[in-house]
Amino acid sequence: MFAKDFSLILLFDRYAALLTEKQQTAFSLYYNEDFSLAEIAEHTGTSRQAVRSLLQKTEQELHRFEDALHLLEKEEKITSLTQSLTECTEDEKRKLAADILTVIKE
Repeated sequence: MFAKDFSLILLFDRYAALLTEKQQTAFSLYYNEDFSLAEIAEHTGTSRQAVRSLLQKTEQELHRFEDALHLLEKEEKITSLTQSLTECTEDEKRKLAADILTVIKE
């Protein structure tokens, strides 16, 4: 069995709509419901190996989406910048706001 990479859940939350229904179901059962590969195979009427391959492909797709769109990366940058706003002077807030707009436009 392969180790679960729980950072993929963050990617899934952003990109699930870009996946097939079959990918969404298998991923959700494995990561959110903690089903085993055998349980997913039984649930979906496929083999354990087919489920494993589907999950691997889904994980690759999620990484490919993030590499192309950078939504998670941008969200993390914006969160970091907005957290800094509470401790800033007005001039610094204007600069941070400009930085946030730059990240959004990228």
